[in-house]
Amino acid sequence: MAFLPRSTAVCVKLLLGLSCLSALGCTMWSTQLASAPSTFVDDVPLQIEADFDLQDNSLVLQETRNLKMELRDDLGIPFSNQDIHVRIFRDPSTFAQFTRQHFPQLNGRRALFVVEGGQYYVYAIWSDSILADLRHELTHAYLNSSVGTLPLWLDEGLAEYYEVVGVRGRINREHLPWLNDGLKNHTWQPNLERLATIARPEQMSGTDYAESWLWIHYLMRNQRTTIVRDYLVARHQRKVVDPIPLQIRTKIPDAEEKLTQHLIKIQPGVPVPR
Repeated sequence: MAFLPRSTAVCVKLLLGLSCLSALGCTMWSTQLASAPSTFVDDVPLQIEADFDLQDNSLVLQETRNLKMELRDDLGIPFSNQDIHVRIFRDPSTFAQFTRQHFPQLNGRRALFVVEGGQYYVYAIWSDSILADLRHELTHAYLNSSVGTLPLWLDEGLAEYYEVVGVRGRINREHLPWLNDGLKNHTWQPNLERLATIARPEQMSGTDYAESWLWIHYLMRNQRTTIVRDYLVARHQRKVVDPIPLQIRTKIPDAEEKLTQHLIKIQPGVPVPR
């Protein structure tokens, strides 16, 4: 099964004229766009630009606006109102040219989240997946602006969880085949400590993204939300906090076994709690 990640979070900083490397991978680019957008929506904190007529009442705009309230209600974080600049491309070739020029190592992605000079940017191509792509990248943006850099598996797991809309139980159907095939073929078993050692997005496989989503789905759908909430709130308040895998281990004995049981329970045809 081939895997092409939809996105990568990229941190762009200038430091003494040299590129810097961080957990997300930093380098130096100019992301200024020459052409003026056809649509501009100023919807604090979102500033959405598109190179085509994007109807202000479209489902895409409604669901991107709803995302911040969902994150606030679920995670208990007072999110920053710092601007998040969103640019949507209609033409795939224009988007491909843009990514080749500014982010050559990420060419082929459908969407990107970028931090540059303390500003937050999301770039995406208009496609059948635009709603999921925008919600995924904006989850990165909201968390980064409020909490800062998170462990990669947690950051991606939350983004994969909140990209899902209109599906009962927030089941991310892209991930079930990876996990089911891994269990069936004995090529994968959940391992939180291994997952937590992955520091760079390009090191994550399709199964790693799927497992990250599964951990978050298990915690959020089984009355374990407080583990995630308390960790994020502590990070927001700049408190010293135990690594979240340790907190999961402390509060959920046999966590991997319970995660496997959760995967079995959420298979198609099995009732899933709303």
